[in-house]
Amino acid sequence: MAMLPDTNLIFSAQNGDTKSLEELARRIRPHVERQLTRYPVSEEDRRDLLQSTLMQVIRKISSFRGDASFSTWLFRVTANEALMMMRSHRRHRARLVEGMDMEELGALSDAGVASDGISQAVTGERDARVREALDDLPESYRSVVVAHYHQDLGLQEIADRLRISESAVRSRLHRARSRLRDVLVADSSTSLAA
Repeated sequence: MAMLPDTNLIFSAQNGDTKSLEELARRIRPHVERQLTRYPVSEEDRRDLLQSTLMQVIRKISSFRGDASFSTWLFRVTANEALMMMRSHRRHRARLVEGMDMEELGALSDAGVASDGISQAVTGERDARVREALDDLPESYRSVVVAHYHQDLGLQEIADRLRISESAVRSRLHRARSRLRDVLVADSSTSLAA
């Protein structure tokens, strides 16, 4: 097990010494890897998290004041990176259409279709319908949906960007999801009847 860096190495790294920064990253890597095994993420995400955590440590090393131990500070930086990634993944899995998630949207267009190798074509068709439904939304609704689901912005971030209230964002998002649901359910019913 690699030893955590001593005070001299931390001080040199805080002063921007390149060799000290490299040594710091080398020494903390096993500690970060071990901590990341505690989070329910894929191996690929864990590798990404390792890199992003090491970068954050290098970027933020000057903020380490020594009020707590370095291992406590490192634990917090690592935890913050992991939690941000998990939060981002949750938002991506969030419901696009109220009451239906992306898999359920797919089921709308897949209903009644056998899985005989045409599933990719069906998926492409479904994605095209979702894009068309988004394009049919008024700009004020579409911009909120795109910001929330594609740019992964929170409600307050969207409100700030669009210079509207958070409650207006919430309202537009709700109305947009309702319209999308209506359009997609109608499309699904039409395609099933055909």
